[in-house]
Amino acid sequence: MSGKGKKPEVGDIISFNRGLYSHWGIYFGNENGKDYIVHLCGGQSNSKPASIQSTVKKDELNAVAGKSSYEVFNYLDKSHTPKKPEKIKADLNDSIGKKMEYNPFKYNCQSYASQMRYDVMKTPEGEKAEKFCTDTLQYMTAEMDHFSPK
Repeated sequence: MSGKGKKPEVGDIISFNRGLYSHWGIYFGNENGKDYIVHLCGGQSNSKPASIQSTVKKDELNAVAGKSSYEVFNYLDKSHTPKKPEKIKADLNDSIGKKMEYNPFKYNCQSYASQMRYDVMKTPEGEKAEKFCTDTLQYMTAEMDHFSPK
């Protein structure tokens, strides 16, 4: 699939629309005519619920996109100053291949991308999902309370 909007530059956050959620990465640059991103992805579950061991990878942009649309989405530029592209690229190079604990609510591909671009871990998508799950559990607990013996 192709991107929409502005052509990415080194250090831009790329958002891949996956329907109910988005996948996030950082534009690494063009090498030999191919665009690359660095992103936190995949992995194996460990003993902790909602915790997965993930790896930072450098992959071809179009391979990551697959059939999904994507766009440059530097969503914190108005409130946070991005690092210089050279610093972002150096940090990306240092992180490629590292294993990290992935948590869908606290440390995910979106927080990794914001950390690389701004040196700040922000994950509004994860925060919304966590609030939804917490609210749902509280509602279910309150509803089940009606059936408890008194």
